[in-house]
Amino acid sequence: MEISSTKSKGRQTALITGASSGIGAAFARSIARQGWHVVAVGRDRHRLDALAQEIGAEVLPADLLNPRDLATVEERVRSGVQLLVNNAGYTTYGHFPDMDLVPELGQLTLHTAVPLRLCHAAAQAMAPGGRIINVASLAGLGAAPGLASYGASKAALISLSESLHHELRGKITVTCVCAGYTRTELQARAGVDASALPSPMWKTPEFVAAKALSASERGHCLVIPGRLNTLTATLMRHLPRVIARRAAAKTYGVVQPAETASSTR
Repeated sequence: MEISSTKSKGRQTALITGASSGIGAAFARSIARQGWHVVAVGRDRHRLDALAQEIGAEVLPADLLNPRDLATVEERVRSGVQLLVNNAGYTTYGHFPDMDLVPELGQLTLHTAVPLRLCHAAAQAMAPGGRIINVASLAGLGAAPGLASYGASKAALISLSESLHHELRGKITVTCVCAGYTRTELQARAGVDASALPSPMWKTPEFVAAKALSASERGHCLVIPGRLNTLTATLMRHLPRVIARRAAAKTYGVVQPAETASSTR
């Protein structure tokens, strides 16, 4: 695999998956501004090269669902990083029995097995003081009708993160960010339109990345960016599960297939 790189010149190194756009790119820009050497991992070589030109990042094109590419990224983690950001992911949306099983299983692998393997590599190779940030979702804190596989995979990532935060304390800080709706390409790639959701529910990638980095620097285990998202998470945890499940179904029910939404406007 070809790797485009710049010299780190003794700087600390951060490796970010899913760095070509959205929250991953926001992480890369923010971390680079702090003087870190950034290793940008993603499938879109053109976007990675553009990011490298902008911030001087090392480019590592990889499809993390490809075992050989994943092994290459694992080796890069083992070769010396002080911050690992597991951000790569995608979502599907729809009635579960109607969904194509291949992308359902793909997102399960990308949100669970991939970060598990990269966390394992980091836990073995990182020097004391290293940090891991796992990007999960509010959908992982409870039922997510319409996003069943996505919510389940993010729930597993939250659980893994909390467990590792405890196991690795004193050596490596593990922080999980439970992002709510964020203005990225995630919804468009899933073929859905979520524009009917109220604007206060939406955050920018830069906001999410900043909150996650701040929480990580302070050694926090879990961060939920935004007051409304924090309130939502609190309600999800303390309401009776049947009520929380129905509320989630109502919220996610606002999301429609893109073609349906465009035809109703």
